[in-house]
Amino acid sequence: MKDWSAGFRVGEPGGFMIKRYLPNGKNAVEFNFGTYGGLWGTNRNYQDGTFQNIGFTVNALYLWHRPTLVNSDLHYYYGAGPQFVSRSLFTSTSQFAETKRGLGAAGIAGMEYFPIDAPNLSFFAELGLYSELLPNPFFLHIQGGVGVKVNF
Repeated sequence: MKDWSAGFRVGEPGGFMIKRYLPNGKNAVEFNFGTYGGLWGTNRNYQDGTFQNIGFTVNALYLWHRPTLVNSDLHYYYGAGPQFVSRSLFTSTSQFAETKRGLGAAGIAGMEYFPIDAPNLSFFAELGLYSELLPNPFFLHIQGGVGVKVNF
């Protein structure tokens, strides 16, 4: 395993990520930048209106990762951290969309494969949940996706 990785995720959130593996070999810090609400929840009720578009998100996750017992090239990981989201909210009382920003917590779990014949690449699949704290406590949003990273 290298010290850093960077890659792309198709899913929720979708976009770019960068990960720093910590020196202990068991933990990492990951930052994600990208779209929010693109796959699940594009048209979704929220407070007194509806999300009808794709928004923007940034999150930071503290991760624990370990090789599986089945194959040392296949790792499982899980973690949590803060997430910021921004989307346009459409209400019946306004002709124009209102920008809504939220802050909450994200939790994630996944599998990552490091192919032996391509040591600088890894492929992953993950599933998680976003729970908003502000301004709409306990607004839940499913997250997950698949992607590829370059390890360096």
